[in-house]
Amino acid sequence: MHGRSLLRQSFLHLTGIGPKSEAQLWARGLSDWAGLRAEAPGIYKGKRLDGVLAALDASEAALDRGDLYHFHQALPANERWRMIPGGEDDIAYLDIEASGGSFPPLCHSTVIGVYFRGEMLQATGEGKRALVDRVLAEASMLCTFNGGGYDVPFLSQELAMRFPIAHVDLCPWLRRQGFKGGLKAIQKLNPHLHQRSSMDIDGFDAVRLWRLHERGVDGALDTLLTYNAEDCVILEPLLVEAFNREADARPHLALARLHAGLPPRLSTAVSPQVYGMLRGASAPSPERRWDLSE
Repeated sequence: MHGRSLLRQSFLHLTGIGPKSEAQLWARGLSDWAGLRAEAPGIYKGKRLDGVLAALDASEAALDRGDLYHFHQALPANERWRMIPGGEDDIAYLDIEASGGSFPPLCHSTVIGVYFRGEMLQATGEGKRALVDRVLAEASMLCTFNGGGYDVPFLSQELAMRFPIAHVDLCPWLRRQGFKGGLKAIQKLNPHLHQRSSMDIDGFDAVRLWRLHERGVDGALDTLLTYNAEDCVILEPLLVEAFNREADARPHLALARLHAGLPPRLSTAVSPQVYGMLRGASAPSPERRWDLSE
């Protein structure tokens, strides 16, 4: 696994080493695993030394076999950004919509969206499993917003499958950087980034849109797909901005800055008529009145 220099500069995932210990090792001029291995006998003793050396061995073996999930498991959740350099072109930006506010079997995913290698991929119905299988086979890691607490466990339960893939969850990472609130609130705090056409459509609306689609309302599915796609494509520029802030805060690591690509042209759009129904500006005829509160 070439190009993983930041992981080799990291000690935080090693046995018994926390943020302060890592900073002290960097201050001593130890800039990578090889340097720590050489100096470890003079720093640690007994079981502590054995633990550090064993963790270094495990890290080297994981890189050799291309196992980024090893570092996902070993790093604190808000430090998993260290896995990004060397694999940023193969990150799958994932977001799902669901039929309700609970977990399977009480509800199910309605749309799975993945922005991957510059292409917006979406699946409903039977195509969902194939899309997830492709992501697990081809992506270097996942990026989500709160996917560690929602999207990944939801899909794992619904599809009865494990997700042994590295995962950067922007939610705890951005909170550590001082950004509060949900995904759209954080997007609004970054007006220089591409803004969405579905800014005031929310998760509750997504449930209503699926129900409208099931009842045959034209434009409901396109509106839902657009909302989902815009949730996916904003993840890349937010990840890039968050990473660059980390790089700027650690000049001693000499990290190259990342750059986001242009957002893709979406094949769907928000239907004005359906949007009006969501906001009460328009209502179906009395003969066919939709109950949007169900």
